Amino acid sequence: MIKVEHLYKGFDGTPVLKDISVTYEPGKCNMIIGASGSGKTVLLKNLIGLMEPDSGDIYYGDRRMSELTSREKMKLRQRIGILFQGSALFDFATVIENVMFPMEFFTDWSPAQRRERAQYCLEKVNVIGSDDKYPNELSGGMQKRVGIARAIALNPEFLFCDEPNSGLDPYTSILIDRLISDLTKEFNMTTVVNTHDMNSILEIGDKIGFIHQGTLLWQGDRHSILETDCRELRDFVCANTLARNIIEGR
Repeated sequence: MIKVEHLYKGFDGTPVLKDISVTYEPGKCNMIIGASGSGKTVLLKNLIGLMEPDSGDIYYGDRRMSELTSREKMKLRQRIGILFQGSALFDFATVIENVMFPMEFFTDWSPAQRRERAQYCLEKVNVIGSDDKYPNELSGGMQKRVGIARAIALNPEFLFCDEPNSGLDPYTSILIDRLISDLTKEFNMTTVVNTHDMNSILEIGDKIGFIHQGTLLWQGDRHSILETDCRELRDFVCANTLARNIIEGR
């Protein structure tokens, strides 16, 4: 579980996050949603330690992040998996080398053990027979699957996904959504997904937090989001639906 209490963050005197308090639960796809510039990416970066809040607290379990020593923060990072927006695979490394990469830094496993774990993770995301291929030989959807395999390589307790469907077609996006949801439940991970994709929100949103101009205006799930009385959220939902209908020619 991750708990955020009264989080504030600003830049050059301009507030970006204002009094954010939220709990992210294990075994669920916890979603951060909002329009571009709403503050959701800044929140995600604070959660994973790429930024430090101006005030407020972030807890991993019962430990306050700001009180962790450097050694404890290193141990925490071993419990965190990250799926980057563009997959962020190394072009110079093969598929299996990409998946083994975090193991080389955070484990003392033998090469054989690292390869065995990498192959297990690739099987979990249904990437078979591509161990020796390079990322540029794979489709965007396959690259994303390899990115997920690398993110779960160390069997993390916490999984962060930044716009996981960016650049993917609708069908592939649904497959990636379901894969993230299935892995979350299978491994009981605390998964936090940063997205503005309504399809993803309605497909796997177990717990949703809507951020508007740096403020957490609404929390709920995919079953209640379409019935909300929050005007800003309704505008966000309608804008996404309208854009999708225009693209699909409805």
